[in-house]
Amino acid sequence: MPKLYYASPRDLPVIEPRPGVKGTVVHADHATLVVYDYAPKTIVETHKHEVEQVGVVIKGSLAMVIAGEQRILRPGDTFRIPANAAHGARVFEEPTQVVDVFAPPRTDLPKTKTDGAAKPV
Repeated sequence: MPKLYYASPRDLPVIEPRPGVKGTVVHADHATLVVYDYAPKTIVETHKHEVEQVGVVIKGSLAMVIAGEQRILRPGDTFRIPANAAHGARVFEEPTQVVDVFAPPRTDLPKTKTDGAAKPV
């Protein structure tokens, strides 16, 4: 498979880990990037995973809880979630977009458009 240096959203796998959430996945050797689009009033239940996660809010706003600490995040705000830290979120009234980077790479997310549905994030 050739190295992917550039891609349009139409070229990348799309995941729908839960109602109201869609993500476009980009894999690299040492990280995974996901552009998530959240419908208004979406709730991401508390969960955790074995990889570190950092992110930035692109548009909209949400309340996020990381390891019991809650913050309201708006465009430009960033966050870091250590590996195995419990976290969840609640999207407010408008569509919200967040770019997340996971390191090391997420192995449970599809690498191509034909890999099928992914496990919940």
